[in-house]
Amino acid sequence: MDVLVVGAGVVGAGVAKRLAGSSSAPIGRVAVFDRNPDRAWRLSERQGAPAAAGSLDDTADIVILATASGSQARLAQRFLGKAQVVLATSDSLGDVRRLLGMNGAVRQRNSLVVAGVGMAPGLSDVLAVRAAADLDRVTEVHVAKFGTGGPACARQHHKALGSLALEWRGGWRQRPGGSGRELCWFPGPVDAADCYRAALPDPLLLARKFNRADRITARMAATRRDRFSSWLPMLRPPHPEGRLGAIRVEVRGQKGQAWVGRILGASAPPGFATAAVVTSVVELIGSGKVDGAGVMGLSEIVDAGEFLRVLEGQGIVCEEFSGP
Repeated sequence: MDVLVVGAGVVGAGVAKRLAGSSSAPIGRVAVFDRNPDRAWRLSERQGAPAAAGSLDDTADIVILATASGSQARLAQRFLGKAQVVLATSDSLGDVRRLLGMNGAVRQRNSLVVAGVGMAPGLSDVLAVRAAADLDRVTEVHVAKFGTGGPACARQHHKALGSLALEWRGGWRQRPGGSGRELCWFPGPVDAADCYRAALPDPLLLARKFNRADRITARMAATRRDRFSSWLPMLRPPHPEGRLGAIRVEVRGQKGQAWVGRILGASAPPGFATAAVVTSVVELIGSGKVDGAGVMGLSEIVDAGEFLRVLEGQGIVCEEFSGP
């Protein structure tokens, strides 16, 4: 099974490292492409065989898009017909919308494009399905995330905070980014953080699984400075890689006659977590446990329980808030 990793930044480098050293997935060649050829070459040299510098013309069974958010829908179109599976890590609302709009073309080629293969969306969607497993009816799903995976991720979050947020409230509604302040508790060491609406794609993907829910929302952690400067260019260069990261998923609904809620989460540097999520999906594909055609979210192609077990082997342990 040959893999092409497009992008050698924080996420792409993490994915290439994990795949090159994987013993649980039947990996053949791991080709790495980056707009900066030297960066791709240095990464492949550090990893050694089976990693190697590649190009966009390479053929592969699986293509992993780890470029800056906003460009991945265009890249996915380029690989239609060249790869059986395309995994897109973008957390851009526009990217995910465009990817979902490609469903007909992807089905026609009997290929699979998975949108939002990251910490959020991605792992957050799977946690929502896991949290809802024993509920008879899901009425609300709320996602919050903390941290950024690298410079490109930080720039995307800055843009999202200054854009219109999308929410499901019995129909699609738009809300101003940076509004809706809510104090959210994440797994340690992050703990509590103020979170706000932003242009995040999570509701778009979650609505496919929870189409009878009354409310589906997504928020991201931000400071006052982040909110007030969101309409300006970034005031200082982002950190090369986020040191702290976490997600929190709250699902509410009915179980019998009782109204209940479950809160699940995970804590890890976002770049590390995204690489772990991607590698887990590749492992499941290699095991023949992922099947389908068209454009889907991560929670639509994996069994939640099995995926979380595989993810734990990649170093990400999910937690449940059980109350005092």
